[in-house]
Amino acid sequence: MSSGNLVLPDNPESFTWSQDCDPSRYILASYRVLTSSAGEEAALGMAMEQSASTLFIAGYASPDMFDDHTIRIRSVDEVTDFSPSTLTSTAVSSYSLATEVYAKTSEQLRMFDICLAVPTLLLQGKPAQLLNVLVGELPRLGFLNSFRLVDVRLPPAFGPGPSFGQQGILELLGKSSGPLLCRAMRPGVGLDLETMATINQDVLTAGFHLVKDDELICFSTLEEYRTHLTRMIRARDEAMQASGERKLYLANLMCEPDELEARWDLACSLGVDAVLVAPFIQGLGVLPTLAKRKQLPLLAHNSFADLITRNPGWGIDDAVLCHWARHLGADWFVTPGPFTSADFGAERHRSIIEAATSPGGDVLAMMPNLQGGKHPEGLPIYRESVGSDNFMLIVAHWVDSHPQGLKHAARVFREAVDAI
Repeated sequence: MSSGNLVLPDNPESFTWSQDCDPSRYILASYRVLTSSAGEEAALGMAMEQSASTLFIAGYASPDMFDDHTIRIRSVDEVTDFSPSTLTSTAVSSYSLATEVYAKTSEQLRMFDICLAVPTLLLQGKPAQLLNVLVGELPRLGFLNSFRLVDVRLPPAFGPGPSFGQQGILELLGKSSGPLLCRAMRPGVGLDLETMATINQDVLTAGFHLVKDDELICFSTLEEYRTHLTRMIRARDEAMQASGERKLYLANLMCEPDELEARWDLACSLGVDAVLVAPFIQGLGVLPTLAKRKQLPLLAHNSFADLITRNPGWGIDDAVLCHWARHLGADWFVTPGPFTSADFGAERHRSIIEAATSPGGDVLAMMPNLQGGKHPEGLPIYRESVGSDNFMLIVAHWVDSHPQGLKHAARVFREAVDAI
């Protein structure tokens, strides 16, 4: 709906929490906003925008009809301990529309933590509805100058959860714990098939546990995809024979919707070990669609997601996206770029790992996938950041650029992993 049609209701209690509300029928979504409105009015506008905003139409609709369809305000708390120079620098300009909501804005910007109770009825267990209802048109509200979804907890029944999880991935390799070493197939484009297969075979034989397609590789036809998979699987198998160890190959399944089924079936039938998908390009629904089949582990790639997470004033927290990926069926997730760095902060480390691995009933733990300039000397820091040895390192540059060659470098890195 258009926010221009918002009108503050005569009975705002329809959008506020009461003791008559059943907590089991709601999920809680927490937001941090910078606004030119009063906090309660901003929260009311947000609740109306994303649920049954129009409660009365003479002769057709009355407020009592919408008790199960309105988002309820749980709390509104003003935030005063922030640096205006840091956080207001991300603010956009206010704008007003000819409604009662927009008439009450001011030039003063204030920050609030707002918690909304969202009826699960609005979500219907659908992945697309997570973004549609929990974010949707909220960022376009003219009285919100910055907007961030900072926390939301889905019930265990929302989505299938990982089909394999950490332990399932380790079992595929015949291991009881990590860390795991995986080389991304760099350069992502332009290298001929035989050279890439040789690199894969050499790095696996020398000690790496996995190789994965780069996210940028693209196949124009199903036959081209078949040729690629077949060659990479052969390289994996030859590396297994030479090393006497189980090895895995992760195939790129980032494709158009009308290509997904045929490519998935081909990957399964040829013997691929796992696939990577990009839920923030392909749609969140790609995860449960494939996870429910319990055939191959899924790596939820982070392509596009940083546009949603990196700005401190606008978007969604990394831990929220991690939580969603887990419930929707990802077996691996990709940590943010600065993860493991001191600047990232202990609390952010904790929140992401908790979202990925904390006990969640029947929802299995995901495996963290750390990428970006990883090297053997960093292993103690990586272990401390994750809090266990069950993580995967994506390594390409360190082995590719080693002065003694890729195979030597792979052996050195594997020896360092085994030593811990």
